[in-house]
Amino acid sequence: MKLIVVIPDGMGDLRYPELDNLSPTEYADTPGLDEIVRRGQVGLAQTMIDGLPLGSLVGILGLLGYPPLDYFPLGRSIFEARALGIPLADQDVVFRCNIVRVDRYQRLVDFTAGQISETEARDYLATVKLAAPFELYHDLSYRNVLIWRDCPLPAHEMALMEPHESVGQMIDSLLPRYRNRIHMPLTHLMRTSYCQGLMLWPWGPSQAATIPPVSYRLTMVTALSFVSGLTQSVGGQVIIPVGATGYLNSDLAAKCAALIGQLPELDVGIIHCNAPDEEAHVQSLPGKIQAIEAIDRLVISPLLHHLDTLAEPYRLLICPDHYTCCLDGRHRPDPVPFAVCGHQLTPNHHLCGYSETAINRASTGTIKSYDLIPQLSGYRSSAG
Repeated sequence: MKLIVVIPDGMGDLRYPELDNLSPTEYADTPGLDEIVRRGQVGLAQTMIDGLPLGSLVGILGLLGYPPLDYFPLGRSIFEARALGIPLADQDVVFRCNIVRVDRYQRLVDFTAGQISETEARDYLATVKLAAPFELYHDLSYRNVLIWRDCPLPAHEMALMEPHESVGQMIDSLLPRYRNRIHMPLTHLMRTSYCQGLMLWPWGPSQAATIPPVSYRLTMVTALSFVSGLTQSVGGQVIIPVGATGYLNSDLAAKCAALIGQLPELDVGIIHCNAPDEEAHVQSLPGKIQAIEAIDRLVISPLLHHLDTLAEPYRLLICPDHYTCCLDGRHRPDPVPFAVCGHQLTPNHHLCGYSETAINRASTGTIKSYDLIPQLSGYRSSAG
């Protein structure tokens, strides 16, 4: 049996008066997702873990079958570095490094610099002068990886504010700290990188970590380097289709086609779709609804219809990695509602479609994220 998973990043949300007191997913037109609910089972998965950052690394690490408390390597930058092929030594510290926009009052106003284009990003980065021990590697749009070679400080003792959680705040209140004191090397890097309203923002420090491989044939289709690097680290295959961007303009049809083409070679296949999270971070209800509808139309519905034509049994799971709320642009720790249909699954509810509120009411308990794939597929990670 094959298990296919769609992760609509940050899809969970609240209800809003301007959406007739519905959530973005409830408001969106999602016939494919609603069909999965009607045909299958629903439940709640606890993807966020007390004591760990609220975010996709914790969520996806768990969904791959790894208890995050045991395997969380401080930050996802280590996986982005691996995806970019950057060689690392044990003493190197790796940071995520956004290009952000600040206003004339030195206030952080956009953690993506307006989803800066590749051309604009490269033009800006050409103005940045870094000296050893720092090295900067460009990834995509506002995303970069910063390496501190042979760093004398342990990553876990650095306190760097997450830019997506800090929009609207003054830069001076957000400067990097080490043991509760402003850390001058990183602060100097930020200050000297300023040019025409743009600035580098290092965060999410991490160091080399070893994760045992999965015991099943895993394929991940994604646009994000950290998801790619994480998958490679556990022995999975990664496909990044041409046109996959992680934004509203991502070629979702290419993602779906890539996974369908790989079906004979996999046991578990995952498509990660990032746009709902990006739109929620900028508090765009219309954008998030558009992202959800596109995932349903171009990924979920075609997958469901194709899987129905196969002789081999399957299960199709739709599970966000976390909530990201348009109300404030932030992640939340709430258990995420999931829906799954397929082989030997009969409905455990009377719902007609996907609804955070309705699934919360219909669920009798919460499953740990790292138990979800093993329970649905029988496959376990080497950690299980």
